[in-house]
Amino acid sequence: MDMRHPIRSLTWALMRALEQDLAGSESDLVNELLRTEGGPVTVRPRVEDCTVVLFSQVWRAGDLGWMRGDEEERIEAETVVITGPAGDACVYVSTQLMYHVGHPNRRFFLDVAAQCMRARTESRTYEGRDSADLEALDFEVAGALARISGALYGMDQPDAARVARALRDCVSQVEAVAGLQQGLPATAVQAVSG
Repeated sequence: MDMRHPIRSLTWALMRALEQDLAGSESDLVNELLRTEGGPVTVRPRVEDCTVVLFSQVWRAGDLGWMRGDEEERIEAETVVITGPAGDACVYVSTQLMYHVGHPNRRFFLDVAAQCMRARTESRTYEGRDSADLEALDFEVAGALARISGALYGMDQPDAARVARALRDCVSQVEAVAGLQQGLPATAVQAVSG
């Protein structure tokens, strides 16, 4: 199924995000003029305060929460990610809000860079701190791995197997270098990296 309508998807997502889905942000001017007992007054975000990313993504029907018919059916649709001035983000597919993330983590931005967002049921993985291993990984390396992972989603099995072999070779090389850093003799490291 093809649900690509980029202009309609982008326009609708921006309208919804700005009017209701994104969190409001504090404004010193508004707070000074409308000082209240209930705490700070927030204002709706403006388009120039937001970051917007639009890309086409192939989703499984089940990822979108569609329970009728074949949940494995592939659906190509425009995905719009809007990050507001308060730091929260909304993910839209076509003209539907998939989920709102209050405090996006590194995994969220890596998936945006890979243009391969998670299913609605997996959106909670975008909240809070990432694993220590992911946070220790250089952002450029993590971004490249995220893009590879996103590309694998659409590959056929023989091509995916080739990529997996190449990644295993990279892992062997990294483990060999890590062994060198742990004080193993250089000859042992060369034997491992073969």
